[in-house]
Amino acid sequence: MAMRLKRHVSLFESSIRRATVPTVANSLCTRCRRYASSAAYPENIAVLGGGISGLASAYFVAQEFPRSKITIYEAEKQLGGWIRSQRIPVPGGDVLFEHGPRTLRPGRDSLVTQKLIQELDLVGDVLATPKKAPGAANRYVYYPDRLNLMPGPGARPSYFDLAKSGVFAGWHNILAEPFQSRRDGSIRDESVGSFLSRRVDKRIAQNLVSAIFHGIYAGDVWKLSAKTLLGTAWQLEMKGNSVWDGWMNIQGTNGKGTDTLISPHHLDVRARVNQEIKVDSALSDALRDCSVFTFKNGLQQLVDALSQCLKTYSQIEVKLGTPVESYNLLSNGEKQVEVTTKDGKPQNYDLVISTLRAPALTPYVTVMTVNLYYSTPNLNPVKGFGYLIPQGVPFEQNPERALGVTFDSDAVQGQDSAPGTKLTVMLGGHWWDEWDTYPDSQEGLELAKSLVKRHLGITEEPTRSNVGVWKDCIPQYTVGYEDRLRDYVEKTKNQFGGRVKLVGNQYNGVAVNNCIEQAWMMARGLRHNGWKEKATGLESRVVDEPWSIIPVNQP
Repeated sequence: MAMRLKRHVSLFESSIRRATVPTVANSLCTRCRRYASSAAYPENIAVLGGGISGLASAYFVAQEFPRSKITIYEAEKQLGGWIRSQRIPVPGGDVLFEHGPRTLRPGRDSLVTQKLIQELDLVGDVLATPKKAPGAANRYVYYPDRLNLMPGPGARPSYFDLAKSGVFAGWHNILAEPFQSRRDGSIRDESVGSFLSRRVDKRIAQNLVSAIFHGIYAGDVWKLSAKTLLGTAWQLEMKGNSVWDGWMNIQGTNGKGTDTLISPHHLDVRARVNQEIKVDSALSDALRDCSVFTFKNGLQQLVDALSQCLKTYSQIEVKLGTPVESYNLLSNGEKQVEVTTKDGKPQNYDLVISTLRAPALTPYVTVMTVNLYYSTPNLNPVKGFGYLIPQGVPFEQNPERALGVTFDSDAVQGQDSAPGTKLTVMLGGHWWDEWDTYPDSQEGLELAKSLVKRHLGITEEPTRSNVGVWKDCIPQYTVGYEDRLRDYVEKTKNQFGGRVKLVGNQYNGVAVNNCIEQAWMMARGLRHNGWKEKATGLESRVVDEPWSIIPVNQP
């Protein structure tokens, strides 16, 4: 730990040397104290929220402005938001329970995360699950009353069994997709379910795709936005007379093999990441052939390392148990934002980075996780990552309103010191949208036990268990999201004149990688006089420009 902290200090000091010029340092400090709005850098910065978005924002902003005072406000008594890992003693050792996100995916979206892992000296603690391992290759969908192994790298499902179960019912209609009329140009958005029903078959949405969206968003495909979450297909449909026709029309544009579409925002992110983010071969090699990765002590190890790093920065202050009630632009012409907390005196800041929820932008869903540990190994009838449950499953097969089950003892190896079977059951999500109250811990445990008994045949009592209810934990990108986001960005920009930047899982994806990447992009945009610009950091996300055509394999 001492070595890690020393490296953090060294990294911070090198940022100071790069960012300051000795001959003008005193002059800059004097001007900052007297005229905050005309300063060369923001003297006081507030980060609202201490989840992964807030912590990553503070970290990256401190590198851009090593002389700025940064205050992190967090309503809870601990940092990290929904990322919670807990080590539980059991007979013969201990096991790790993950209550929120449990793994990260490699790939382009993870490059900023990988760079952060390097800088926090966590490379030696990374646990990667190889693509060909059963815990990665074998992914199941439960429909209508059985587990169905999905096709994929390393998986060898019985296509006869898949056809018999009905989980792929309607897929033959994909052959007719090129002959379906494209949507009317006046339609600004529609649900994922509506889009798939119109282009292919309703059964695809109900019996298969809804399971995937349960796993990512815990959401309802008949409410989630196709324009946002199926963006490429949505754009391709208007490039021709169908999605297939649109795809064919863009081929050969670059003369470099297969082409695809990319949004202006993702093109911007990709260019900047490629330009600045370099990952050491030790980490990139370890992740090259993996499906997912995490850490020896769970994802909270990333949060804890980031928190410890921030504590080494003397100019960063963390205020736990301090919920923010409001923030408003001062009317005295100073171009500062006043932040008001529940119990504290209002404080003024030159720049505010908000990861707080925007209620008008998205609704949220609540998820219950039930961690189960059994001392007996190999209780699962199959090996794999786990299974998801689509909306089309008959009620009698899912009265618990579960979303899916992860086979934790298969999906991640190396976190537990005791043998056994470890599962996590996920309940609720959009199924609970109209519920006034949620099951308590005992009821949640009974629901989970009932589900795994019916689906997996596990009748043994768990040795240890844990139940958590995570209220309003996942934002829902529902129909009309793009228009609402554009309006919200414009409103925030005009209201605060660019002194409030927006970061979080309401904007560019709900995954941990998305949040870290967005924090880095926001901080990068503050360079020089970027922090003074009338912008929120989301301008490329809402820009009204055509998508670009690029080769599929373009870095």
